[in-house]
Amino acid sequence: MVKFIGFLVVFFSAALWAGSEMKDPTKPYQSKGVTTVLASQKEVIFNVTSILKRKKAAWAIINGVKASVGEHVEGAKIVRIDHDKVLINTGDSQRWLPLSNKKGLKQSR
Repeated sequence: MVKFIGFLVVFFSAALWAGSEMKDPTKPYQSKGVTTVLASQKEVIFNVTSILKRKKAAWAIINGVKASVGEHVEGAKIVRIDHDKVLINTGDSQRWLPLSNKKGLKQSR
């Protein structure tokens, strides 16, 4: 009887452990991002993971895509890039996307 109860405890704890989300340290950070509904009624989450701003040019990495002012990412046009945020135009509105401040990502000024 004791062996049976021990087996059940081990079995159910293993099932709970296997079902829980384990974080993989080798995967890149996925921030929660900013959710935006575009004019086409498609919900898109924007993640700004990096910004490089120089005197005459600026680039941002949004959803894994390098883009500059005037380019489109996921249907949204980039209007302005500051050192810590990006302004996008989604058709009917404009929205600021903050730079992810997860440890390990650096701002460039």
